[in-house]
Amino acid sequence: MNQMERKNRARRIRRNLAVVLPAVGIIALGGCIRSVCGSWAEMMSVGIFPESRTVQAAGSLPAMAPAAEGTATARVLSPEGSVELLSAGISDNATVSGCGLYIDGQFYGAYASGDSLRGILDSIQSLYATGAEGEEVAFTREVQLVDGTYPASDMLTYSGLEAVLSSTVTEEVEYLVHTGDTLSAIAGYYGMTADEFSALNPDFPETIYAGDIMTLNVRQPLLQVLCTRQVNETVSIPYTTVIEGTSASGRAEIVSEGQNGSKQVSAVVVTVNGQETERVVLSEEVITEPVPQVMTEGTMDEVTYSASYFGDTGSGELTEALIWPLPDGGGVETCQYSEDGHQGLDLAIDAGTEIYAAASGKVVVAGTFYTYGNCVVIDHGNGVRTLYGHCSALNVSVGDEVTQGDVIGYVGMTGYATGNHLHFELHINNRTHDPLNYVAR
Repeated sequence: MNQMERKNRARRIRRNLAVVLPAVGIIALGGCIRSVCGSWAEMMSVGIFPESRTVQAAGSLPAMAPAAEGTATARVLSPEGSVELLSAGISDNATVSGCGLYIDGQFYGAYASGDSLRGILDSIQSLYATGAEGEEVAFTREVQLVDGTYPASDMLTYSGLEAVLSSTVTEEVEYLVHTGDTLSAIAGYYGMTADEFSALNPDFPETIYAGDIMTLNVRQPLLQVLCTRQVNETVSIPYTTVIEGTSASGRAEIVSEGQNGSKQVSAVVVTVNGQETERVVLSEEVITEPVPQVMTEGTMDEVTYSASYFGDTGSGELTEALIWPLPDGGGVETCQYSEDGHQGLDLAIDAGTEIYAAASGKVVVAGTFYTYGNCVVIDHGNGVRTLYGHCSALNVSVGDEVTQGDVIGYVGMTGYATGNHLHFELHINNRTHDPLNYVAR
């Protein structure tokens, strides 16, 4: 199967995925292809390019046949600017044998060795290929190599070729706004600075809303690698929680621990530059059924919070910007602040995930705490406190002084919880506030 057939087939699969799973298609349009522009420079430095091969051009070149009919006589420069050519000291009318590089129909120059050029492109694709059986690999753009005779003025040096293949282009994308997104966050999403992003998007609104789909101009690598493969994976099935009876202590208690189940899943996965952009499940087979966790219900209708929960008031100012309490901005927002009276932010993530102190301060709660189960409360001063609930285990004790980013506990589902998640609260002068107004992923 040639490259165009592979690319067309990949495109057909992508269209089919969008039909079978519209939500995935929307997410992909929303910017799920989060390529880091500029990463090619790092890739190129790890040995993709072989030794430099250039045309021997000492003195004047021997007379050669004119360029074949249809051969481009004008080159398209790299989007980042001009590239180095082998034209110095060569007659303007000279022609040489080489391999022309066309990307989406545009001519970017010719290289002396077609075999070397093909090997370089294959190496770029191999960076992201997994080697899975039946995997299809292609560039997202149409790349065409044409052996022939070209004007010497269009011949690329080794460094010129590298400049073309590592360049970026401005593209228009559809982006789905997520909760907590800001201009800076979206710019970083695409590997750009806020100033670079603003220059390309001068009409970016002051206020954006989660769920909106925005049309943005962003910088993307000229060459991106699309891989389509079928995977067979064993996936965990989270257990549920069943409430049976009431507890004698008045607090919710675990009667028997739950156990996750497992299932065998077959799916088609599409990645761009190694990042998953689409997935559709073909089949599922349960291997082990999950075992529900059984809990008793607490009988305390009104919770009278102790002094360890409420603290001294103050200016309400943060002495340092809060950081996200989970690694790499992780966690799925399953319940937001003020949703049905909810006083915090629920972030679903795997059990055992590290929980970070959002800011430095003193631990005032570390233990079983009402319906929060294993819980940590940190006093940051000035009337500011953060709470971390439903932990599987704690890593601090009351009275400990912690530094921002310290691991204070691990995600679980102790207390009144129906799945593994972190319940994160922000208190300022004894009133809860939406954490997303103070911290971004």
